[in-house]
Amino acid sequence: MADPLRALRTSLAEQLAELRGMPVAALPAPLVDIVVRREELASVKALVVRPADWEALRAEEGAAGRPVPWWARLWGSGRALATALAAGPPPRGARVIELGCGLALPSIVAALAGADVLATDGATDAVAFAAHGLALNEVDAEVAHVDWAAHGDALAARGPWDLVLAADVLYTRANVEAASRLLPRLLAPGGEIHLADPGRAGARDFLAAARGTFWIHTERAEDVSLHRLRRRPPR
Repeated sequence: MADPLRALRTSLAEQLAELRGMPVAALPAPLVDIVVRREELASVKALVVRPADWEALRAEEGAAGRPVPWWARLWGSGRALATALAAGPPPRGARVIELGCGLALPSIVAALAGADVLATDGATDAVAFAAHGLALNEVDAEVAHVDWAAHGDALAARGPWDLVLAADVLYTRANVEAASRLLPRLLAPGGEIHLADPGRAGARDFLAAARGTFWIHTERAEDVSLHRLRRRPPR
């Protein structure tokens, strides 16, 4: 009998090698040593594909001079956002985009609810993992490699979006500035932005600047705040 995890690992390794422009054998071992975990969120069960040992991957990537693979862990903000979506899912057919998706758990939950989902990340490795996670959950969704500064116009042209998702993406000043410019351009009339954040200064700055444009409702979930933004009517 075929080993499903082995087949998944082979497919993922081939895509990662293509994206990195190297042979499969040259990929860092911790990148292709993967596990599949079941996340139970409210009434939703979702499968997530991730590297088995994040610390080993971080050390390997650092030794090679590559960026820290922050995308490769399921952080509390992503889980909190996914849990909120499981409890209050978007309507079937709603257009949903996730920015900085990482392992894409919120995108998976939205797609399981029947939303039309685009999961995006600035790391190509993350996009490959997100694509395989979505496929493993047998949902039809898109993934894309997106740099907010370079691809903002393209994202806006593909919109507008009924729901914009982002989990712990405001950890640099550049991200705060890019999000402040981009997010209002993505949102459909009557749409919402759902932002999960562990209390970063960047999020406070972003929300302070956004209050003139959006109504903001905030709920606290353990160590994460969930912010829901809806555009104010024009004066």
